[in-house]
Amino acid sequence: MKRLQLLLLIFTFLHFNFLTYSFVYAQDDLPDIDEWQVMKVAAAKDPFAHGDQFTINFANYTIEEWCYPLPGGKVISPFGGDRHHGGTDIKTFAGDTTRAAFPGEVILSGPHYGYGYCVILRHANGLETLYSHHSRNLVKVGQWLHAGDPIGIEGRTGRATTDHLHFEVRVKGKAFDSERIYDHPNRALRRQIFVVTKQKNGTLKFSAHEVE
Repeated sequence: MKRLQLLLLIFTFLHFNFLTYSFVYAQDDLPDIDEWQVMKVAAAKDPFAHGDQFTINFANYTIEEWCYPLPGGKVISPFGGDRHHGGTDIKTFAGDTTRAAFPGEVILSGPHYGYGYCVILRHANGLETLYSHHSRNLVKVGQWLHAGDPIGIEGRTGRATTDHLHFEVRVKGKAFDSERIYDHPNRALRRQIFVVTKQKNGTLKFSAHEVE
């Protein structure tokens, strides 16, 4: 009887320690989320909540805070033009991985009209970015991403005739030319103080001061 009790005691001790180890290990496996950034993303739902203007200091961004959306990519169709193109088309090779431009939260992931498989991120800096024509998405709504995290596989779903990434930068759903913040030929973020102003008629005005 005493031997059975001893065995039960040993089993209970080992089982408890195994559960404790498993819990700690699982906690360590969780993504390293910056809670302050998460709070800022929530606030960025309306970047004009406290005024008709907001500013982003891209000159202070570190390499960990931004990423070119399709590393190695080349622009094949710019924003605007005769087609009134609503984004920037960037191409590398079919099957390459698109990346999160800035830290943020996935607010849409799935088939989306002519965009095909599409992902939209909301960022702490007040911007939103859209990535479309994926052959498949790699993220889910509500997921937190760091800059450079994979979000999709380059493809041609939706209204697309070749494998490429259709990339948009937006403020409250309104797209503007991503060339304003990216030096596309050099795949670099422009070192600038970027200012977005909401006009009385609801249109947006963009201005920037380059920083040496």
